[in-house]
Amino acid sequence: MTDAPQKDMQPEDPGRDDRAGTNRRGPLSRLNRLLGRLGPVMASLLLTAVAVVFSSLFNWVLGEIGLIDFDLRILEATAIVTVLVGLPIIVYAQITIQALNGSRRALRQMTERLAWALDNAERANEAKSLFLANMSHELRTPLNAIIGFSDILRNQRFGEMGSPRYKEYAADINESGMHLLSIINDILDLSKIEAGSASTVGETEFDVDAVIESAEHMVRMLAERGDVALFVQKPEMSVHLIGVERMVRQILVNILSNAVKFTGTGGVVSLTASLRSNGSFVVSISDTGIGMSPEDVKLALTPFGQADNSLSRKHAGTGLGLPLAKAMMELHNGRLMVRSAPGRGTTIILVFPAERVAGVTRRESVAQVS
Repeated sequence: MTDAPQKDMQPEDPGRDDRAGTNRRGPLSRLNRLLGRLGPVMASLLLTAVAVVFSSLFNWVLGEIGLIDFDLRILEATAIVTVLVGLPIIVYAQITIQALNGSRRALRQMTERLAWALDNAERANEAKSLFLANMSHELRTPLNAIIGFSDILRNQRFGEMGSPRYKEYAADINESGMHLLSIINDILDLSKIEAGSASTVGETEFDVDAVIESAEHMVRMLAERGDVALFVQKPEMSVHLIGVERMVRQILVNILSNAVKFTGTGGVVSLTASLRSNGSFVVSISDTGIGMSPEDVKLALTPFGQADNSLSRKHAGTGLGLPLAKAMMELHNGRLMVRSAPGRGTTIILVFPAERVAGVTRRESVAQVS
């Protein structure tokens, strides 16, 4: 079964509207159309001849009413002057008009083609996002089975397996499944956000301290394996935010894990949180890693974009961590800002607006080092 032709997907003939509009604009537009068909040279000669005729008639009228002495010499002089003065001006004007008309037609055609291409791109992006969003069940169900059964084998819940290598292989299967599931979750989350189906409908009030501790705990092992010092400084006040706690935790985990991955051995990653005077809540995550140029920052904020090259990478990744964090911040009406320079590390600033701050309780400053 073949698809029906989509007439609205093809750009229309730009000259059609031009011609239809010309027919509706009256005699002057029809004259311009006629001159355009003649070409700049013939149109210029025709207009010059008309100018000579009208100037001669004008002189004849002046002679008839006695303002000038009309004779053939005046007529010849008038014709010569009109040709010498008017012809270059008319030729230049005709060439300019022809060029402007051509540019207008080309611009209209280009605009229609760009609109057509943009419409196709938007439709393709919507179809992609919808496809990925609908793949949630199909992808997660077998992965959950792989993870669950490999966990049973890994922990030998039904008795010894015999060779210890089976346990190692089961552990590899389990870790690979967990890694693949996290990647799929990131892709699906980003697709839902792009498709406009993600929201903060399930938002609640939660303690920021607990979310920061949870994110720090999840990244701690990665920092220890890379010999990276992780400093976490909580805000001076106990802050409660309104939002989706899972998303805020994921934002912090994505940025912290990226900071650790791109910081060399012996480097430092620090997280500080504070409440601004305007009521907004700010989380700043800094590292002493490889840093990024302005062009790299733009690429890193693009889904599936990776700013560094393969030689500088210590860990594989899909390039979704930062774009997903930015999209989730925007869902919370917040902002994600990146300050970085090659070789000088990166600082990512998360700003939650004042309306997201539910309550504040003063306390002593607390610092943790991992």
